[in-house]
Amino acid sequence: MDTKDVFALTLISILNIDTLLVFGTLPPFDKHGTRSLNTTKTEGNGYENGTHMEILNENSWKINLSGDHDFSFGIPAVPSREDGKLYKVDSLRGHHSTDKKTGLDRRKRMSANRVIITQHFTERTITPGGDISMQCAATGDKPPQFVWERDGIVVSSNTDPRYALGQVMTSDNSVIAQLNITRVRVEDGGLYTCTAKEGEYSASHENRLDIYGPPYIRSLPPIKVQSGESVNLRCPYYGYPISKIDWEHQGQIVSSNGLFQSRYKRSITQRRKIRRNAPTVNIHGVLTISEVDKEQSGAVYTCIVTSPSGEMARRAFEIQVIEAPVLDELLLGSNLQEGQIANIYCNVRTGDLPIHFEWLKDGKRIPSSLKVAERNSELFSALVIKKVSLEHCGTYTCVASNHVAKVNRSTELYIKVAPKWLEEPSNTSLLLGRKGAVSCSASGYPQPQVHWMKKDALLGTWQPVLELAGGGILSLPNGTLVIEDVSVTDEGLYSCNVENGVGQPLSKTIWMSVNKPVHFDSSSSNVTSQLGHAVSLQCRALGDDPIRISWTKDGKIINLQNQRLQHLDSKANQGLESTINIQYSETTDAGLYQCRANNPYGSAIFNIHLTILEPPSPPAEVRVEAVRPRAALLSWRDSARSSVANYLVQYCALNYDHDWDRAITINHTRKDLDIRQSLELQNLRPATSYAVRVASTNQVGISQYTAPLHFTTHEEAPTSPPVNVQVEQTENPGELYISWLPPLKETHNGILLGYHLKAVAQISGAEEADSRTLKVSQLSGKQETVVSGLLKNTRYAVSISAFTSAGSGPFSLPVFRDTREGAPEQAPSSVECTAVSPTSLRIGWQPLTSPGHGSSLVGYTLLYATEEGPWNNVTSLHTEIYLQSLLKYTNYTIKVAGFSNYGAGPYSYPIVCATLEDVPGPPPDIKVLVTSATSLLISWKRPDQPNGEILHFTAYIKPTTSNGPPQTHVVESSKTTKEVRELRTGSSYECWVTASTRAGEGPPSRRVSHTPTHRVVAGVSSLGGVVSAGAGSSVLLGCACVGTPAPRTVWYRHHHIITHHPRYTRNHDDSLLINNIDQSLSGNYTCLAKNLYGSDSVEYNVVVLPLPEAPILRATPYKDSILVEWEQPYYITNRSSIQKISYSLTWKEANGQWQEAWQANKMPDLSTVHKYSLKGLKCGTKYSLRITATNKVGTSQPAYLEVSTLGGAPVAPSTNEWLWSNSSHIVVQMAGWESAGCELRTWEVDYKALGARTWIRTRSNTAVTDSWNMLYQDPTFRSGSLAIAGLAPGTWYQVRVTATNEAGSVTSLYNYATKNEDGSEIGPPSDLFDLNMLVIICSSILLTVCLLACLYILIKRRRSGNLTEYRDSITNDNKSDNGNLTANTSHSNLANVKENPGNPQNRIYSAPIHMRNNSKHELYEISPYAQFAVGFRTFGHVENQDLPSRVKHRYDTETSFQVCSESEDSDSISKSTLKSVPRKICRTPHRR
Repeated sequence: MDTKDVFALTLISILNIDTLLVFGTLPPFDKHGTRSLNTTKTEGNGYENGTHMEILNENSWKINLSGDHDFSFGIPAVPSREDGKLYKVDSLRGHHSTDKKTGLDRRKRMSANRVIITQHFTERTITPGGDISMQCAATGDKPPQFVWERDGIVVSSNTDPRYALGQVMTSDNSVIAQLNITRVRVEDGGLYTCTAKEGEYSASHENRLDIYGPPYIRSLPPIKVQSGESVNLRCPYYGYPISKIDWEHQGQIVSSNGLFQSRYKRSITQRRKIRRNAPTVNIHGVLTISEVDKEQSGAVYTCIVTSPSGEMARRAFEIQVIEAPVLDELLLGSNLQEGQIANIYCNVRTGDLPIHFEWLKDGKRIPSSLKVAERNSELFSALVIKKVSLEHCGTYTCVASNHVAKVNRSTELYIKVAPKWLEEPSNTSLLLGRKGAVSCSASGYPQPQVHWMKKDALLGTWQPVLELAGGGILSLPNGTLVIEDVSVTDEGLYSCNVENGVGQPLSKTIWMSVNKPVHFDSSSSNVTSQLGHAVSLQCRALGDDPIRISWTKDGKIINLQNQRLQHLDSKANQGLESTINIQYSETTDAGLYQCRANNPYGSAIFNIHLTILEPPSPPAEVRVEAVRPRAALLSWRDSARSSVANYLVQYCALNYDHDWDRAITINHTRKDLDIRQSLELQNLRPATSYAVRVASTNQVGISQYTAPLHFTTHEEAPTSPPVNVQVEQTENPGELYISWLPPLKETHNGILLGYHLKAVAQISGAEEADSRTLKVSQLSGKQETVVSGLLKNTRYAVSISAFTSAGSGPFSLPVFRDTREGAPEQAPSSVECTAVSPTSLRIGWQPLTSPGHGSSLVGYTLLYATEEGPWNNVTSLHTEIYLQSLLKYTNYTIKVAGFSNYGAGPYSYPIVCATLEDVPGPPPDIKVLVTSATSLLISWKRPDQPNGEILHFTAYIKPTTSNGPPQTHVVESSKTTKEVRELRTGSSYECWVTASTRAGEGPPSRRVSHTPTHRVVAGVSSLGGVVSAGAGSSVLLGCACVGTPAPRTVWYRHHHIITHHPRYTRNHDDSLLINNIDQSLSGNYTCLAKNLYGSDSVEYNVVVLPLPEAPILRATPYKDSILVEWEQPYYITNRSSIQKISYSLTWKEANGQWQEAWQANKMPDLSTVHKYSLKGLKCGTKYSLRITATNKVGTSQPAYLEVSTLGGAPVAPSTNEWLWSNSSHIVVQMAGWESAGCELRTWEVDYKALGARTWIRTRSNTAVTDSWNMLYQDPTFRSGSLAIAGLAPGTWYQVRVTATNEAGSVTSLYNYATKNEDGSEIGPPSDLFDLNMLVIICSSILLTVCLLACLYILIKRRRSGNLTEYRDSITNDNKSDNGNLTANTSHSNLANVKENPGNPQNRIYSAPIHMRNNSKHELYEISPYAQFAVGFRTFGHVENQDLPSRVKHRYDTETSFQVCSESEDSDSISKSTLKSVPRKICRTPHRR
């Protein structure tokens, strides 16, 4: 049985057992991975429907206790029997009204799970004397506190000095507790428990610590158990190992639970019938007694622990059964009133002593301030309140507890208290129209009720206030009467009545009066008068007397002593009227007048705005707030000195040159509430400059007009399409040439930026197949473009629209034109090749079912070539073709393409196949030599046409006089010689040779006759001929010799003996190896062999194949591509040898990395001039091209070409005509910058005040106009202009504009000024000297002076050096004439010797000549110890290459002559090497 299928679960309380559930073997997991187990009702457990238990997995359980209580929880994995521990689960006893001794609510603790053990110690077994550390970690809402126990007894540092406890908090609010024990003893063993507590919540973990030693059992005090409860008694033993644990009662061993008799074998046994309260022992040695009663009190149970060695320990434990206390209902008198005596009695019905009593009020201890006396005895307790009051009311609880339980009873204490005033009402005055409140509150028990009454003035009766008022009056729960809006009718007598049924009710009558605060019927008025007329200002204040009135103007008290002013106050109905009369008005009289009135109940202000009319002044701060294509928003500020009723706004186009007689005038009514007046000018023309001015009008007259303000309306999309649209075919398929003229000038509505071109294929389901955008150029007139990439042989409808920065205009009427037919777009598939014969091949392929749109298939073209030969072209109308007259047994590369009337399409992937084998040709040459008196040596050349793989050669020999069959000798294919022995001396023999392949034996060579003799003449068996080799390779020329005595061999080139040469190597077999061959080493080579009896020779003609020459490179640039063309290399020699050439084209951007245009050997082309288009390049950018040609000989030198794509850096306008401004903005219009053929990428604008140092960067995409898309530019461009905001009026600025495209960037600087606030322009900038310019000029002058001084010093030094060299050279010439040789060790010559070690004329060394008198320019004499060495070059070895380092940098100036040694007959230096040395270097003085 698996240990995970056996478990024990005990549901117990902390000290008392509620229910014991024991389960045996688990059922299997169901399909959801859950095990379910149901139990029936256990008597006395308080559950009606039993328990349902589910094991969710092997590490968690879920228990559902049905009935009145349902809950679920998870615990760790089920332990095996060796765990030696039990898991405690608190049961829920819902039928009990009392808690057990723990005082914890089990339901709350289990459901909340506020404390969780996150880390715990494991079971350990150690030997005495060591140290051990046990650790637990827990987390909770608050940091928990840990308590350690051993066998149920708390462990602390006072338990033993060897015990150390501690706990620490981590960063995640977890608490880690540790128990460290040093020098462990046997008595330290036992069951250890760590308990984490946080408030009333706790969690614990327990595990055993076993220490090797004899068994022992700790003593425990008598165990007190409540009657009717269950008890679990764990034997507190220590020592290890332990073989068994037994319990003994009344001299008999307590039997174990039958379900746990065997752990390892599965057996089915019948449960023995035991009595109901019989004790049992489980597998862990825990004694369980269920439902103990009073009769079992004093029972003694003995634990017996036995070790495997037979050692035994015993300890007896006493069980004391104690009855829990039971309380009667609390006794309390009824109808208690304030001031009486109150007694509360708490009597115990049953329960074991001692019993402790405790009293609580409202769940808390009774405070001493209430003066409550407590009287206690053994069986009852009483509370005595001598003078009860309202503060004593509440819930009183009597708590009785003994050793096993704590119970309680509660009762309510109520008394009756007559009402008393807390806040007695009094006469009150309320303000008219405002909120009023009157307080009336009292205390008592029960809570007194408050009723408000009001006396009806007409009827003289009292009525409830809420009924009489009819609304707007509230009576709050605390007795306060609230009137939301006090009116005159609210005045009168009110009565507040309070009662609660105890004692006499309270009543108070008050008078509530209503007073009127001062106020005005309206808050303000406007008064207008003309300058010099009389004005009367009047206000009327209403309210109760006394009322006082004062006057102020613009916040200051008016001086009523002024002779022009007259003040008068008069009594009016329900108030006071005040008047100020001004005899004649002045401009300064205009302003805000305030009539301030107050009385004892409030104050109020009446505002009078006095306006004195005079002829108006012009508006100020006129500016254009916003501009649109056909409208502009104009705003201005009122004049501060005059009242304006209307405004006259005039505007006209600037092409009228400010002809205001032809201007349009608008009468605009002033808006009083607006601080700035505004007017929208409508029906304007797009992209047109206007001038506008404003004048003010009122009843007096019209002001002067403001200075004209200029603005330009924004652009709008064109309103008419381009005209004269023409479409024509080009030579290329899928391409159209389109030309047109711009729209009418008056319909441009701005600057034309480009055109939208739309070409739509006229086929079913086609969409807009292509779109192009063209930037308009500075040239007027005809526009044109070429649209490529269209469908071939297809009709297109082409229409064009112009666009400005505001958008696109209408498209023109479509013009229809067909594109030219193209080549097929696909290559044939499934190309197959089959060899038919040694000279023919069959080629087949799948037909092109869809050659492509706009292409008609005419036939197929096939290219085939050998590995070294040129391409051959044949055509076929079918999908099969036979190639005839091919070379035998040769590989051919084949590819196929379809072609139309336009040309050929793409070729298929090349395939390689070979023709069949045939019999080989005859050996071209044969030679027979005598090797001895009885043997001949036959040598031959391999066939020129092997026609297959040579399997072997057959040598035939027979006497010339014989008619019989010849002797045959089969020779391996790798050999070309055969020695035939055992011949007759003096007889003539005829010899010939044939070659054989799989196809058979080929024709014989020519027949040669020879006679073996005793005299073996020197002979060469090697056969000469033409030998071809590529330049730079090595060539081996054979010279195999025979003869007796052995011949001596000599090699000749052009009849000159070859001895020692760096390029030549004589091998031991007399062959000649030519290294690194070039054209200078080509020609005839002869090997001569000679002995006493004669000589023989072999001659070779060495032909050196040159490397291909660099191709001739040409390039045609476009905007974003370059068409590269090159011609095939031309060969100086061996022109008849046509070889296959491959090309490698690379390219790079300036300062970039080289990139391959295509992969190696992947560039097929047929024509004499090759082409390739490099696409995806940058506009207006310089590129470097490099191409090489490669054949089987090698790779040519690269050909270079530098070319730039079309386009250039942006072109900035030369003037500032593309800038405009107002008083606070400068606007830069992008349309003024030409792209030069390359789309603009970025646009940066910096500015600074003229003369300032720091440039300020304008925010990107800050546009004055509405957003629009420039389709020919990068998406970062969102507006046609950029505004510099926040500028000072009437100020000169420097504006720096940087426009960037792929070709580069251009920065232009402009001086521009903002306008004055009235719209007028300012004068040119002042000619004050700029400090920055002064610094720049001074720095430039100083730098120029320094450069001139340095140049002068260098020239002087060079002239002095030349003079010294001239003197030294004269001296050296004189010494040279006298035959004296002087060594030269100058640095320059030494460098030349190092750099050119192969030049024998530089390989001269000498000892230095010491200077005398330390004179730098003194002439030197030759040292008597000078040494001269002429460098010699032996065969393949170089010596004396480097100079001694000690001589290298010793002297600055020395003169020398170089000595040349040359011998035409020397074996150490070849003639060709001597010829390559220029003689003019010899004996030439060297100047430093």
